[in-house]
Amino acid sequence: MEDFSYLIGLIQNYGYLVIGIGILLECMGIPMPGETVLVLGGVAASMGHLNLIAVIVIAIVAAVVGDNFGYMIGKKYGRKIIKKYEHFPLFHYKHISKAEGFFKKHGNKTVFIGRFTAILRTYSALFAGILDMHYPTFFFYNLSGGVIWATIFGILGYIVGNNLPVLGSMLIELNVVVLGVVVIFLAYKTTKLFLRKRREKKEEK
Repeated sequence: MEDFSYLIGLIQNYGYLVIGIGILLECMGIPMPGETVLVLGGVAASMGHLNLIAVIVIAIVAAVVGDNFGYMIGKKYGRKIIKKYEHFPLFHYKHISKAEGFFKKHGNKTVFIGRFTAILRTYSALFAGILDMHYPTFFFYNLSGGVIWATIFGILGYIVGNNLPVLGSMLIELNVVVLGVVVIFLAYKTTKLFLRKRREKKEEK
């Protein structure tokens, strides 16, 4: 909770600037506590230090702009990095090809749902750019996710107020739930693909 208190102090002193920069950098691909900053912005609004509507609007703008920067960085430099390190297993052609196929089918869900999980929130825009996700599709789901995310977590901070222990617990639980949904979805898709390939092999015989 000491970290929360420190961030609350920053937000009280520097207000919207801390919220905007924190979320912007996280969405560009730099690990930052963007979601925590947003929620604490809501807390600060409940204390009368900030305006809740302004907190949510700034969070939406910072999230969308940050993700667009992340997308452009991934699109411009991602392939060069992959080519440079293609001898590493992670950047092997077959893995990149599978990732591209996944993004073509589920990129919209990844960008939207990724807004609600820490790791995907930081890197999904970069991956979308690297894997050449159709930009209008990316922008639509990025904007939709940003609006819903900023609104929900801004209001959450406002409602919970300065009850930091409850707030910390709720943030952890929400992230675990969303991550669980993502894991279940990936497991379902992987199992479905495995069974289909197994059935095709049997039919070939």
